[in-house]
Amino acid sequence: FLFHSVYIVYYFLRDGKAEPFDLYSYPFLIWFGYWAGKQYDKVRFMSEKDELTGIYNRRFILTAFKNITALAEQTNSKLFILVVDCDNFKTINDNYGHHQGDMILTRISETLAETTRNSDIVARWGGDEFLVIGHYNNEKGLQAVLQRIEERLEDLSEQTQIPISISAGSAIYPTHSKNLFELIKIADEKMYRSKKSKKTSEHSDPLTKHSGGPAYNTMSL
Repeated sequence: FLFHSVYIVYYFLRDGKAEPFDLYSYPFLIWFGYWAGKQYDKVRFMSEKDELTGIYNRRFILTAFKNITALAEQTNSKLFILVVDCDNFKTINDNYGHHQGDMILTRISETLAETTRNSDIVARWGGDEFLVIGHYNNEKGLQAVLQRIEERLEDLSEQTQIPISISAGSAIYPTHSKNLFELIKIADEKMYRSKKSKKTSEHSDPLTKHSGGPAYNTMSL
């Protein structure tokens, strides 16, 4: 568009006139620029966001993690990496169908986004597993976040009549590691220990099973 404008001005100054075709092409160039911009935004959105849930995806985390940690280093801050997994998601899919399963994943992602700070990054890492990355204050603060999430999921369970709960584990940058995959591995292992502990507790005491509410103490720090 700028080049075209310069081209018209040049020939107008040289010849004292501009070709009608050049002037008539302006609306097309404006439309084309708008269309190209929208396509670029669409491609960028699809490359960074999860198609199902609309939150960030794995690719975005892999790309942005270096910048996120660089900012933490500059401010001498710590980050938490939270791995969140939907309990018994296969059972939900089998019993209620994949459409309901997709709805549950979307609602969990919304819950994570709504119960964390605006500065925190919420992403779908894959399947029914999510990541939350944010500024770390203390372990008590992380437990408070998990409790808020679980309370919201309890409400969702009552609304949908589908038992929904999560298990989670955390790792701290740079205390545990500076490598993203090592941090996720640490948080993942803690999450599975928490999930296993919950199942053991339910088997040993049937009264701890819940038909729709959350399972508290589901995060291993």
